[in-house]
Parts: sequence; C-alpha cells; structure tokens
Amino acid sequence: MTRILHTSDLHFGRPAVAEQLDSLKGSIKELAPDAVAVSGDLTQRCSVSEFLQARAYLDEIRETAPVIVIPGNHDVRWIGAVARNLGIWGRTAHEFKYSRYTKYISPELNPSLEASGDPGAVIAGCNTAHGISRGSLTRRFRDLGVIGHVNKRDLLKVEEAFSQAPPDAARIVMIHHNPIRGETTGRHGLSNTRQALTAFVDLGAELVLCGHDHQVAIHTIEESTPGLVVSTAGTISNRLRAGRPSSFNLVEIDDRELRIITHAWQNPTGFAPSQQRSFPRHAASRSA
Repeated sequence: MTRILHTSDLHFGRPAVAEQLDSLKGSIKELAPDAVAVSGDLTQRCSVSEFLQARAYLDEIRETAPVIVIPGNHDVRWIGAVARNLGIWGRTAHEFKYSRYTKYISPELNPSLEASGDPGAVIAGCNTAHGISRGSLTRRFRDLGVIGHVNKRDLLKVEEAFSQAPPDAARIVMIHHNPIRGETTGRHGLSNTRQALTAFVDLGAELVLCGHDHQVAIHTIEESTPGLVVSTAGTISNRLRAGRPSSFNLVEIDDRELRIITHAWQNPTGFAPSQQRSFPRHAASRSA
C-alpha cells in the first residue's frame, strides 16, 4: 500500500492555530505516510515572517516523510502580476510575483515526487496560483486575484512527471484551487475547470489533490472510467466555513482501490478519522 497525507491552507500568520499545527505534525508521525502533499496557501499575507514559519514547519515534517508543496493564491505577490500585465517591469515581474515563495519554500512551482510503497505513486504539482492574470479573469470582482487557472506550460510539467513514472504507479495531480463548486461557498476555484479536468484525464491522472475552499470534499468526475477522483482538503487554520472543522485527508492506494479517509479536528483529542470513501483504481480496470 502507498499512503499520502494531503493537507492544505495552513495560513501561517494570524489565522494559524498552533494547537492544530502541532496535532497535524503528531498525526504525520503516527500515520507514517510515504509522502505529505501540501496544496498551497502556506501564508496569509505573503510576508517574510510567515514564509519563515512555514519553511520551519515543512522542514520538521520532512524529518518524518518526503514533502511536496505548491503555492496558493495567498503565497503570490499580486502586485507583480499587475505590473507584468501593465508592462511596467517586463519579464522580471513574473519572478517578483513568486519571489518570496521561491526564496523561502522552493524554486520549483511545478514539482513532482515519487511516493514509495506498493504500487507507488507519482504526484505532479501543477501551479494554478497566478495572481491577477489574463487566464484567471472573470466577471466577478470578488474573484480578482483569487481564482486560478491551469495553463499549457504547467501541464507539460505534469506530462513529463507522468511519463517517467512506473506503469503501475498511481498518477496524481496536485493543484491549489478547487475545480468542483464548494458546497458552502458555491464557488469554483478555477476559471477553466472543464479544460483542466479533461487535460488531467487525458494525461492519465487518477486523483486530483486540491484545497483553497476551506472545506473537505471528495468527488468523482465521470470524465473517464473509472472516474477521476478529486480530494479537496480542508484548512488547518481558523479560517473555517460555518460548521466545518479543520481537517486533512489520508489517501491509501493499493492495486485495486483508492481510499480517502478524512481526519477532522475533534478538540481536545486532536485529529481523528471522520469519514471514508473508496474508488476503483484505473490500473485495476485495465487488468480486469
């Protein structure tokens, strides 16, 4: 079995909850996953101090398991995107936009990680946090700089990671923005949801990991047979949706099934399993 702990939206800064962050570290040590996937929004205000806290936290997690992380919309210096679109700073504006993330977290915006175990998995990060950019523009003013999109350049990184993976390994895409409308918010996180999901299926993805909406959700999309599974992790912060606790998801993969077990915050006992969903694997379908 291959086990991946999926968490998101830690929001270091004022929204961070130390008790929950400590409990998450304890859960990682106890569960001993083959990899930890963090799908963005490490910070609240994209400040240096928040990035330093996030980096120290990730380094502690890496003592237990390999970590793959991508940026979220809160990790982007939006002024860089505006300057780029206005032509003020030219090509250097793109570097400015991600400069704190690349300095303190990782220079790679589309990382990949092979998780050990049997059958194993490859997690391909696909950056969807582009700030205020042409691909993310919508008619809703409140979405300005918040909504994300998947572009062809970043899809090529996913394709490259998948092409190098063992044939039986589960193929997983990690993005920040939720492609499925949130039950509480009623909002999509991506401006090009249909195109993105179709592209992921065409590349052979079985599972999409995401966050952004601050409420746990597990869906299957019938874009393929078996369907593409979408795991939306909740937040580990006080920026909660009404009635929704902090949470993370544990993904378990074997030759036949893909299981997602949600661990919800149950004060004062910490995180505990609260629900489980199981789905047939694509590899099992091919071998049947």
